[in-house]
Amino acid sequence: MSDQNSDSSLTGESSAKKLRERKAGFLGISKMKIKDPIFLWKFGFPALLTIVVIWSSFLLVDGFSSVLKSEEGSTREAITDPLEEGFEAFVEQTWAELVITEDESGELVQVAVISIADRQSGGGAVLLLPPELKLEQCVESCTLNSLYSKSGLESVRNSVSDLLDTEFSGSTTLTPERWETLIEPVGVVKIRIEDTGKTQTLSKSEVFDFISQKESFLSRQNNQGAFWRSWISALQESDDIDGSLPLMRIPVVELISALAKSSFTVVDNLWNDLGNGPETNPDLLSSVIYDMFPFPSPTENDQRATVRLLNGTDDFSLSSGMQELLRENGANVTVIGNFRSFNVIQTRVIYKDAETQAEAERLAAAIGAHVIKDELVSPVADFTVLIGRDFSQ
Repeated sequence: MSDQNSDSSLTGESSAKKLRERKAGFLGISKMKIKDPIFLWKFGFPALLTIVVIWSSFLLVDGFSSVLKSEEGSTREAITDPLEEGFEAFVEQTWAELVITEDESGELVQVAVISIADRQSGGGAVLLLPPELKLEQCVESCTLNSLYSKSGLESVRNSVSDLLDTEFSGSTTLTPERWETLIEPVGVVKIRIEDTGKTQTLSKSEVFDFISQKESFLSRQNNQGAFWRSWISALQESDDIDGSLPLMRIPVVELISALAKSSFTVVDNLWNDLGNGPETNPDLLSSVIYDMFPFPSPTENDQRATVRLLNGTDDFSLSSGMQELLRENGANVTVIGNFRSFNVIQTRVIYKDAETQAEAERLAAAIGAHVIKDELVSPVADFTVLIGRDFSQ
C-alpha cells in the first residue's frame, strides 16, 4: 500500500511538472508570436478594428438616443402666414421691362416702361416717356432720341434706369413690322378718342402710324396712352389673352400677357410742355416711381442701403408707410416681415458693423427712430428696421 501511494505520488508530481513545462513552453511561444510583426498584422489589426467598429456603433446609437431624448432644443415649423409673429421673407423685386419703338429711319417714336404688379396674378402699369425728354446726366444737352441715335439701346436703358431708380429685367425694340405681328391675333383695336368721344378702329397696319404721328409730343402721348388702354382692354375682353397674342413665347409677349391678366394703369399725362420740352413735377414723378416699383431692382451704381423691415406691432398698415419713408430716404427694402413679438414700443434702426454707424444714425434721424448696435443681428441686409408703436406715419 505504501509503495503504491508512493508510485502514485511520483506519477502525479511528474504529470504536474510536465503540465507546467508545457504551459511555460506555450506562453513562451505565444510571447514570441505576439512580438512578431506578421502575427500582429494578421491577427492583431483585425481584432483592433473589430473593437473600434463595435465601440463606434455603441457611441452612434447612444448619440442618437441622447439627441432624441434631449429637451434642450426643439424643431420649429416655418412661419408662412404674413400676419403671424416671426414671419420673414425676401421680397420679389418688381418685374419691369423697357419697350421702345423706332421708325424706319431708326428714330425713337415711343419709350414705354412696363412694370408687373405680381408675377403670378399679373396686372401693373405702363409709363410712357416722350423721346424728347432731356437727360440731366448728359455732359451736353441731349434727349432720349438723340442718345439713342448716337449710342443705341443700352445707353437709353441706362439713362431711364437712372431716372426711375430701378434696373430692368430686359429691353425690347419694336418696329412697324413687329407691331403688326403683336396686333394680328387680336384683329383690330378700337380706340376711343377722349377729345371727340368718337371711336377709331385700327387694323394691324394702322397701329404704328397712330402711335408715331409727328405732331406735338403731348398729342403723341395721348394717342399712345389711348392705344395701350384699348389694346390691353381688348385682350382682357377676348377671354383668351394668350390666344390673342402671338404664339411665340418671347419676353415682350409674356410681359403683355402678364399685364393684361389683372388691373392695369397707363401713365401718359405725366409730362407738360412749358416751352422747353417735356417737364414734370419731381414729387409727382417720385410718387409714380414708388407706385410702379415698390421693390426696385438695384441699378449698376446703386448706393442705397438695404433694409430688413420688421413690424413689431399688430398694425400692418405701418409697414407700407415705413417702406415708403425708407425709399424716400435712400434705402431699399429687401426683406419684410414681423418681429417675434407685436409688443415693441420703440422704433429702431439696428446695425451690425461700426463702419455703418453713421449711415444708421442718418437713416434713424430721417424716420424718427432710435439706433442700436447688435453684432448678432441678421446679416441679410445692411440694417434691420424694427417698427414700434411709437412710429407715426
